[in-house]
Amino acid sequence: MSNIIELTDVELKESIEKLYNSFDNGYEFEEFLKYFLEKIGLEEVAVTQRSRDGGIDLTCVKSGINGLSNLDEVKYYIQAKCYKPSSTISIKDLRELRGVMPLNYKGIFITTAKFPSGAKEFAEEDKSRQIILIDGKSLVQQCISIGLGFNLKPVFDAKTLESLTLHKEIKEEVKKESVSYDLVIRKQISLNDIRARILRMPSEIEKEIPKDITNLKLNINGKDYELNINAERTYLGGVTKLFKDEGLILENNLFKPKMAIWNYSKDKILVEIKGENN
Repeated sequence: MSNIIELTDVELKESIEKLYNSFDNGYEFEEFLKYFLEKIGLEEVAVTQRSRDGGIDLTCVKSGINGLSNLDEVKYYIQAKCYKPSSTISIKDLRELRGVMPLNYKGIFITTAKFPSGAKEFAEEDKSRQIILIDGKSLVQQCISIGLGFNLKPVFDAKTLESLTLHKEIKEEVKKESVSYDLVIRKQISLNDIRARILRMPSEIEKEIPKDITNLKLNINGKDYELNINAERTYLGGVTKLFKDEGLILENNLFKPKMAIWNYSKDKILVEIKGENN
């Protein structure tokens, strides 16, 4: 259930300022947006490589029906700008985002600042590459609605984030990605996945794996595995023992969904399987 709260103009302005000031740099803002995008229903949210993002800060997808088909899957490119709330994003920034978007992708431009007049019209004019605009005001209102970082007063509450260990985890992710990994992606191992005995790969990681490879070596919770890649290159098979060892398949054939955190670099893939809400 979402939190329906009316903010006064003063409260809204103060909340945007506090949200903006809670991040030490743009990288922390991007990591925060990983949680935000997951909370609003997007999947496979990944922060791009710092050195070669091509103007894209994050990528994510919205799965097809029941996550069983990629025919109606929507792919997103996200631009994130943690700017002073009093500043204004330019149309040039929106044009640059659209310029790197493939056909039929959708864009999301998220900022703590404001958009200029004409931004909405520009964002919607190319139907094959539309852009969703989320400014500081909209970001705060949506965070309140999904209960991310705000209490019910309502004002931005850093302690609320700390109670969720969110700030700590954001800082850890920034440090982790900057030191050793090209991609860090959270992907749920669902009930359907466990029933089918498959481990779905994030699409951004699948794209990095050479097409001639049919078996993938990876480290999962400290143990080395070599799993086979299916013909469509969407999932890994041969995971029954793995699922039992990691508590996804319990006694009496009961299933327990968990979160898989994929850490990818060219020389290694490390997967951390944690409790469903971690």
